Amino acid sequence: MKFLITIILLLSLYGCGGGSTTGNPIATKDVNVRMQDQQPFAWIKKISDQLISPAYANVSGVKFCFKRIRFKVDSSSAGRDIELMIGEVNIDPTDTNLVTVAIPEGTYRRVEFDLQKECDGVLGKPSVSFTNNSGPFSTLDTMTIKFDGSYVVNANGTLNLNIDALLDALDLVTNDNQIKVSLENAPGDF
Repeated sequence: MKFLITIILLLSLYGCGGGSTTGNPIATKDVNVRMQDQQPFAWIKKISDQLISPAYANVSGVKFCFKRIRFKVDSSSAGRDIELMIGEVNIDPTDTNLVTVAIPEGTYRRVEFDLQKECDGVLGKPSVSFTNNSGPFSTLDTMTIKFDGSYVVNANGTLNLNIDALLDALDLVTNDNQIKVSLENAPGDF
């Protein structure tokens, strides 16, 4: 009888499949999420811009009010979508660290940001604000910005989101009503 009870207990311990928060946790890795302009030779352009002011519109003072960040899994992956709230962030095109987060192992095909007008507990802050050569601009519009690519999480690492298309879109804005459409249509990648 003791032998039968021992076998039943062992089977119940080893027979549990899938991850949980106790006993059989889902494997996660720390991923540092960064935004940066990844145009070829972008570092040369940044140095020259510091020495000689560019003649075209230059985007500066970019702030995003993040409601959440979603990591969308590949359909063949065992991972899951992740949602994080990080608040208002000043975006430096050269390199902005957004967050370091433990993400389940798997393949991710999209990262999405929801921007909103409530940041850090303050209602009515712009979801996006910035300045270009046409002036300062801001919007209270809620929007989703998408980055597509393929990122495999199987070790601690860094996910670099290429924001050059977003900056190029903001360069062309001449009134507040253009911000949402410009950013949502910009092809972000990683």
